[in-house]
Amino acid sequence: MSDGPRSPAGAAAAPPTSSPVAPKPRAAPEEYEFSDAHKERFRALAASVSFVGVCTMLFGGMAVLFALAAVYGGYPDNGIGLGVGAALLLVMAWWTVSAGRSLSALVSTSGRDVERLMEAVEQLRRLFGFARIAIIGAAVVLMVVAAAIVWCTLAADKGGKCFFL
Repeated sequence: MSDGPRSPAGAAAAPPTSSPVAPKPRAAPEEYEFSDAHKERFRALAASVSFVGVCTMLFGGMAVLFALAAVYGGYPDNGIGLGVGAALLLVMAWWTVSAGRSLSALVSTSGRDVERLMEAVEQLRRLFGFARIAIIGAAVVLMVVAAAIVWCTLAADKGGKCFFL
């Protein structure tokens, strides 16, 4: 019976040895630099993003004032709702302004264009991730309210009660 090929007597298989030559370290890649035409497009985008961020911040500030006025006027529930909305607007405004600043820095600096662009992308990812959650939440709330209205309409037509009312 054969157990497979055998090495000649006295010869031992040597384990693989590492090469005595050390691998060369990779040179740092040169940073990509956008052209002037690209930077002009980024400048226009930065101006628009910053404008939207500042306007959102102003709306958030106004919502804070309205929340305080509602609490002072004796409507604390409305004031709390406005306060929560104001906080959300201010967070969204912060992310938007930060993205605009990163884009502005991309235009005004040289040598770190990709890093600045990725900073702006990260801020926009946060903003739109939050917007996605807000839209899904609003859709769920809207569906629950619509279902409650339909249920109450059907219950009222049959002479029943609508949610213990």
